[in-house]
Amino acid sequence: MPSTCWMHAGSSASPSVAPTSGGSARWRPAARRTGSRPPGRCRPMPDLLIEIGCEELPSSACREAIAQAPALMDSSLADLQLAAGPAVAWVAPRRIAVFAEGVADRQGGGARSVRGPAASAAFDASGEPTKAAEGFARAQGVAVADLVVREDPDAGRDFVWAEQAGDDAPLADLVPEVARRVLEGLRFGKTMRWGDGRGLRFSRPVRWITAKAGPDTVEFEVAGIPGGGTSMGHRFLGGPVQVASADSYRDDLRASFVIVDHHARREAILSGLDAAAAAAGASWGDPAGKVEEVVHLVEWPSVITGRIADQHLALPERVLVTAMQSHQRYMPLHSPDGALVPAFLAVSNGDPAAAGVIIRGNEDVLDARLQDAAFSYQRDVAAGLEQLDSRLESIVFHARLGTLADKRDRLRAGVGDIAAAAGVPSGAREVADEAAALAKVDLGAILVAEFSELQGFAASHYARLAGRSDAVADAIAEQYLPEGPDSPVPATAAGALLACAEKVDNLVGAFLIGEIPSGSKDPYGLRRAAAGLVRVALERGWDIIPAEVFRPAMARLRDQGADLEVSDADALAALDDFIADRLVHHLGREGVPQDAVRAAIAARPGGLAVTATWARALHAHRDEDALVRAGTGANRCRRIIAGSEHGLRGFTSAGEPEEDALATALDAAERDIAGARADGDPAAAIAAAEALGAPVDRFFEAVMVNADDPAARDRRHALVRRAGEAYAQVADFEVLVLRGAE
Repeated sequence: MPSTCWMHAGSSASPSVAPTSGGSARWRPAARRTGSRPPGRCRPMPDLLIEIGCEELPSSACREAIAQAPALMDSSLADLQLAAGPAVAWVAPRRIAVFAEGVADRQGGGARSVRGPAASAAFDASGEPTKAAEGFARAQGVAVADLVVREDPDAGRDFVWAEQAGDDAPLADLVPEVARRVLEGLRFGKTMRWGDGRGLRFSRPVRWITAKAGPDTVEFEVAGIPGGGTSMGHRFLGGPVQVASADSYRDDLRASFVIVDHHARREAILSGLDAAAAAAGASWGDPAGKVEEVVHLVEWPSVITGRIADQHLALPERVLVTAMQSHQRYMPLHSPDGALVPAFLAVSNGDPAAAGVIIRGNEDVLDARLQDAAFSYQRDVAAGLEQLDSRLESIVFHARLGTLADKRDRLRAGVGDIAAAAGVPSGAREVADEAAALAKVDLGAILVAEFSELQGFAASHYARLAGRSDAVADAIAEQYLPEGPDSPVPATAAGALLACAEKVDNLVGAFLIGEIPSGSKDPYGLRRAAAGLVRVALERGWDIIPAEVFRPAMARLRDQGADLEVSDADALAALDDFIADRLVHHLGREGVPQDAVRAAIAARPGGLAVTATWARALHAHRDEDALVRAGTGANRCRRIIAGSEHGLRGFTSAGEPEEDALATALDAAERDIAGARADGDPAAAIAAAEALGAPVDRFFEAVMVNADDPAARDRRHALVRRAGEAYAQVADFEVLVLRGAE
């Protein structure tokens, strides 16, 4: 690592970067460093640590800080011309720490020249500066009189230049600015103000800032928050911590019962869970993915094992596990044969010496939760399916889209639409119809009101208890699948029909009331719904044309008197683009580039499954001569008819042999391409398009397309237009990127 000399301990320098006017940073006259070292001694460049100490952060805020803090540190150091290694973040519930290795002890900006406008533009004929010169000087922070005119050798003419002196402030004087930028640059989903309201917004109140440049403490104040060398340990087990140096920070905090590195905390938690499960002769599970959340809720993790009272084992396992995980974030245990063990694992942030008390407290909390769950479950079972279903009449699905009973009725009809579009046998359709009739009964259940995660499962379970077939119950359980890009799709045809009907109804309803996702806003999860629809169709091989299931879904909403504001035509166009984007994204995950997918979508060879097959084929054949020749012919035709109004009435033979020859070739090509499209065979379509190339070339060589005779020009444009339309049935060759295509 390169070495440099630090300033003498007693020296100071004024910072070269002034605080932003109106900003929340409040600077002391100079940052003060403390720490002992031999005066004048050289040593390696220091590491820099900045810790923002605060009240307990929610798990989501910890993840946001991990994603943002390193880039904020890197950009701040770069802006201040401080060379450094890449920054890393360590985040725990009460702190956000960001660390950069090998930071330069002084700014590295030397003198530099900045080129401005040409001298001829900077000064008028009388030598007076123009607005261009004045604007450039103002932007560079120099006076117009200080601008220099000299030649730029690369350009071979004179320009004006601004000569700027380099910055040379020491690191200690710049640390407050780095801390301010990191503190104010972090963005959270939810923020608050506190104290005297100095303007700073943060996820939780900030209590301290720790700043260490190597072994040196940098003292300052930002937004009324003191910065120095003192951190805080565990809220109950630790106390104030004097951080010795930036590189000892993690060890210093560990000595005060804080594992500040979230990666190390995760490993400690996983190891503890494995050891506790092994001691119980079981394996632990985390179906709700709570471990990642727990990592950001504890600073000194220890794993405890609690017991579940036998009386609760009569509940369905899914209910037990959900009650453990939904609020308490406990991990269920299973025996080697897969049976649920009447015990749970929990990650504690308390004193391991007090494990007995902590275990009893957690057991009491879970016992209360399970008693509530048992009460709700028993009430639902006693009510029965008919009563649960009747409650849907009074539950609003959406203020503008009717009740859950309306939703249920739309689903039953939607299942039929999708079955017809996909060619699904009648048996699966009948099962899906019965499942759709019961799919929403649990939304009137007490259990789901308490545990929303059980939506779908509860309806399936209650249907099974009421004697409905396993096929119906399984389809109900699959109605919300897939839940994400990597989660499973419905395993049954009936479940897939119901899942698609659910997604179609949600998409159509939202688009008709103008609730279309934009940017990062997607409150109804419509991107996930569209992606799920695409994925189910492709994995099932269902060649669904989206418009064919969207149109009847729109009609049903209008028949029910829904309060809609968007026309069917506008909503359908927006939905078409929306589904196309999801298809592009899905196939992109397979490695099919966007241009191939867009080119296939434009050709409209069929529904979702055929279009996907078409896109894969276009990508696979893009470097082969057949597709390249087809692309060359298509592009040549497109250029000729672009903007032309000739040939719109079609071709009528005038006995010209060259024209008639191309017309005959077009008849064959159109027939072959239509057959290939009907068979869903992109390779055959590509071959037919390639075969059209030679007749098109001969035609262009033999005749003048833009003939002086209007009738001849009209006939020839009509033929070229037909050829372009034939090519367009194979792919949009203007979009598709091909090797060497003209």
